[in-house]
Amino acid sequence: MSAAHERSVMVVGDRFEEFLTHPGTIGVSAMLEFLRIGAGDGPPKITVGQGLTGEQLAELDKFAETGRCVLSTQDRVPQPVERSVTHKVYEKNVLIGDLERVGEGRYRTPLVLDERVEVLEDHLTGLHIPAVTLLEAARQTWTAVTERYLIEPEPKSRFVISHVNSTFLNFVFPIPAQLEYRLRSKEQGPVGQVIAFTVEIQQTGRISARFEAEIRVIPERFAEKQEAMAARQTLRDETTPRVPTGV
Repeated sequence: MSAAHERSVMVVGDRFEEFLTHPGTIGVSAMLEFLRIGAGDGPPKITVGQGLTGEQLAELDKFAETGRCVLSTQDRVPQPVERSVTHKVYEKNVLIGDLERVGEGRYRTPLVLDERVEVLEDHLTGLHIPAVTLLEAARQTWTAVTERYLIEPEPKSRFVISHVNSTFLNFVFPIPAQLEYRLRSKEQGPVGQVIAFTVEIQQTGRISARFEAEIRVIPERFAEKQEAMAARQTLRDETTPRVPTGV
């Protein structure tokens, strides 16, 4: 690979094999190997796409800091947000970066897709990122915004989805993308709060997907009690003999 070029090269995860057939793209493993060797006549100009693991992002970030490569459109290599605010256990399943407040009730975060994520590891067809992966990224966005900006850490809460309306407008490809959260309403209900919002996924200046949703934020002690009661009632309904109709 020649390091001397005016246009940047798009670095994406190795699993996006079909996308990597397009000119101007390179798999992350090949790029990191190139940077480790230090070949070429100058630092390559790169844009960080999707599919990189946390370890690969960190290594690429070090190369950028030391001048071994030049970032094209980003201030720095994006890093995933902390797991706790997304309600995930494993770092590979975190799909968003750190949050930025961009206005009253408005927040933005980059899509930071690890190719090993649970909603992608068994479903990758064609060139684009599957819809179910985008939905999970939106869920993590509204969860992180709620945790960090809209509620107090104590008492502990549970989030219950009331409804989600999804609209998919354009394919999302494994290149930089952002999610924007807009708060529509936040009201106190009989138990906990009711929060309505819109999350949009944007790529190359276009809206690719939109999720309009509402969640209830319920104190954990009440949520556990309600769930246990519902489980017992459902079990009784399923195991109680039914009287045949029409007899």
